[in-house]
Amino acid sequence: MIYRILVLSCLSAPAWAACPVADDLANGIRLMADDGAVETYRKIAPHMVELTVTYDDDFADRSLLGQGVYILELSELYNGKPEPDTTLIYTYPVAADAMPVPAPGAVWRTRALVGGSDEEKITASWGQPQQMTFGACSYTVIPGELVYAGADYREVEGLHYLPELGFAYLASVTSDDDEYVDEYVILSITAVGPDE
Repeated sequence: MIYRILVLSCLSAPAWAACPVADDLANGIRLMADDGAVETYRKIAPHMVELTVTYDDDFADRSLLGQGVYILELSELYNGKPEPDTTLIYTYPVAADAMPVPAPGAVWRTRALVGGSDEEKITASWGQPQQMTFGACSYTVIPGELVYAGADYREVEGLHYLPELGFAYLASVTSDDDEYVDEYVILSITAVGPDE
């Protein structure tokens, strides 16, 4: 009987190990969304995460995220490489390593120069942690909101920060006039294999 229990526990071990941890960010962590989008997060430098998103129409884009949260650079991808003509750079008054890591109840107000000419006021605010399940994996999530305000527009992004993994994913976008909200549901979170 003990042998059988040991065998069963060994067989079930990979299922537990399948849920990504922060160390998996080096190779990549993949999120599958209900709209067919595939998001892959990779740590490419201290305090910086690369996000590539492939949509179901094969369109793809790439973002660099300070602390895995704040957009530093955004560009469309062609043949897997950033297209320079589409690249938008966000310049902040602080370096990525000085950007605050999301924490419950925290608020950060800053400004960014976008594309070298347009200034945006940015307010990041974070709520209280909650547990969320993504497929077979459960994580603590800190829900947050990033408000981008320009001269004639305002956009609100709902973010879910995963402190155990070190990045936030986009959960919703609210239009300028609050007439509609686009919501994004993550179905699963898996680690990218070393050969992928």
